[in-house]
Amino acid sequence: MESSPHYNAQDELTDEKVKREAIEIPEDKSTAKIDPVALDVTWGNDPRYWSINKNKLGSITLLQVSWLEVVGKLDGSRLVAGEKYKVKFLVKMRADAFGWSGCPVYLMAKDASGKFVWKKADLSLLPSDTELPIPDIQSQVLIFTAPRDEVVCGLFEIWRGSWKGGLEIVRVIIDKVPPDNFRRR
Repeated sequence: MESSPHYNAQDELTDEKVKREAIEIPEDKSTAKIDPVALDVTWGNDPRYWSINKNKLGSITLLQVSWLEVVGKLDGSRLVAGEKYKVKFLVKMRADAFGWSGCPVYLMAKDASGKFVWKKADLSLLPSDTELPIPDIQSQVLIFTAPRDEVVCGLFEIWRGSWKGGLEIVRVIIDKVPPDNFRRR
């Protein structure tokens, strides 16, 4: 069997303890914390492009790509279907980061309606070596209604075709939005 250049968490995570601990959700389903080893990463199995240690929890590092596609998936039963949640990626720009100027990333979540909701973030504005949540850094919030079947969220930059690198993905956080805090914008 030929191995794929893409990292698929379902296939790659063989350590049962890491697999169990990679997604953290309390009983009340108020939040989901997803470790980067539990994300699917296009070109993630190619060490020229990504640094991913699938045997332990911790951040993953984008070395260089022209196609950024990172997707997280959860069984829908792990959140409260019909409730509002917000998703953010906790990231850090390394001192050697390059290619982000004029190259925004897009965060996506699949809504209960089956449609995708998107927010744009400019990573060139981030200071080096500081963990920050996106898209929150630019006073934006990506809110979606949790579906029953599968929760899907992602981080993308696939349109410009320019090389970029030096991005560290620390964690994905999905938080329930209290009803009194939700306003349509």
